[in-house]
Parts: sequence; C-alpha cells; structure tokens
Amino acid sequence: RRSSDLTPPLFADDAPGFIQSTIEGFQQSDFEFQRSISNVPFPPIAFVSGSSYSEVEFETPEGTKGQYDLDRVSAMGAVPFLLGKRDALFAGAYLSRSDFSVSGTEQDDFEVNSVGIPFGWIRQQNPDWQYAAFVMPMGHDSNQPGSDWSWQFMGGAFARYVQTDNLWWAFGLYADIQENDEFYIPYVGASWSINERWTLSAVMPWPAVIYSPSPNWMFRLGAAPSGASWSIEEEGGDTAVNLDSWDFGLSAQYRIYSNLWIGARAGIGGLRGLRLEDDSIEEPDLDLDSNAFFGLELNFRPAVQL
Repeated sequence: RRSSDLTPPLFADDAPGFIQSTIEGFQQSDFEFQRSISNVPFPPIAFVSGSSYSEVEFETPEGTKGQYDLDRVSAMGAVPFLLGKRDALFAGAYLSRSDFSVSGTEQDDFEVNSVGIPFGWIRQQNPDWQYAAFVMPMGHDSNQPGSDWSWQFMGGAFARYVQTDNLWWAFGLYADIQENDEFYIPYVGASWSINERWTLSAVMPWPAVIYSPSPNWMFRLGAAPSGASWSIEEEGGDTAVNLDSWDFGLSAQYRIYSNLWIGARAGIGGLRGLRLEDDSIEEPDLDLDSNAFFGLELNFRPAVQL
C-alpha cells in the first residue's frame, strides 16, 4: 500500500499540530509502505525501557574470574522531517543508564551513563526501491575514578527492495567505530508477510517470528542485540558498549491507547562479557553460558505500517 492510501485513524483531529501535519505530509508523499495487509505495527519511533540481566561470569586478562549483573534503563525518540515528496530526515536523542554489580574481583560496582544523537535520511527512489543512511555518535561516562567521556560512532547505509506485496529485501553496510576497535559488516535481510497475522522477519540483527492476532496485539519470538556487553579500560576507566551480545526470547506488546504500546520480554542472554583492556590486550573474553533477562517497555508506534 502507498502511504497516501493509509488513513491513520488513531490520530484524532485535535492531535498536536506538528504530528498531524507530519502524518498528512507522508500521506501526500511518494513514500511506499508495505503493500500487504498485516497486523504488525510500525516500529517504534520513541520508547522508554528497563531491562535486568542476571549474573554472568567473566575473566580478567590476569586470569581472575568474577561475576556481574546488569540493570539498564534507556529512552529514545526520533522526529521525521519531510523534504519534498521523496526524501525525509530523522533526528533524535538516546539516553541510557547502566548499573553494574560486580563480585569476585577487585573491580567495584560502577555506573555508565550514555547519550547518543541519531541522524538519518531516507529516499523513495521509485515504488520498489528505498535508500537510507544513518549515523549515531555516542558518548559514555562512568563513575569510575579517572574515567573520562569515551566516544563511539555507529552508522550504515542501506537499500530496501520490495519484490512482491508480501516480500521485501534489505542490503547495506554497517559500521561501529570506537577508539581502539573498528567493526564493519555487510548487511542483508528480508521480511515475509505470510498473512495478516504471521510475519517471518530475517532483518538482521533482529531475526524473529512475529504473530499479531489483531491490530492491538503483537508477539515476537527471536533474537536482538542486548547492549549488555561492554569494554572497560582498566587504567582510565573509559567504557564502550559492544554489540556482540544477544538476547533470545519472547516478547508481548499490547496497544494501551492510540499509538502507545506497553510490552514485556523475557528470555536468555548469551555471549555476554566484559572486555578488560590495557595497552596490549584488546580481545574480549566472553562467557558462553546462558543467563536470564527480563524487560519492560513503553513504545510510541505511528499508525502506519511499513
């Protein structure tokens, strides 16, 4: 379906002027959205979430083993700005607080505050192709002695091709650049709407089977990066998040009012660890045992399907 064919009934006539004008702008644009009839809602453009990860083991470069558990609260919001009928920009902000409880080593408990500023661009080249790119500089600051702000840059460029009304593909390149580490990976993914209730998503790094029995409910079984694996510089205390940890589990979300959804998720977190670095040691030592996680979230999802 074209965006001009979608009527967002969940936005009242007295909705805030900016939101209403943005919705009307997308309705009149050339942007193509998913053509199949699906109950799966649009991805959130704003959220508040809290997660708790149970204890997991790690090993220091000196061979000392310890344990840590992690509680994290995060929030993000993004705002779209139309540039004509085929181009749009997105800008937003991300905030997070991670509390680490460490035992078994000389490392004390510590906290990390993170802030990110995501920017994005999307273009509707023609009815079948979309192009997009984003960059998000992030800063991390811990309360460890001698710690200073550490910086991290994430970004990527992607293309989306709609093959049929029920199937689309995505291609691209993703990069994660830190002071002592750079990570680049090619990207490929797909999404198949089997029917209005079932969707098989191979969109990395969020592969999942999604079941939406109605427009007000969504259940998701799959994996996602957890952000629960970190690098810590032993001398300076500088920190950076590693996207080499994964959560696998089940989530349930329910539309509580208009475009607001509440959700809960639980499952197993694997490949977590702390990377303890000095001048000569950069490789992580990850514990491969599974551990439990639980999370709650509140999402804002526009009444448009993608």
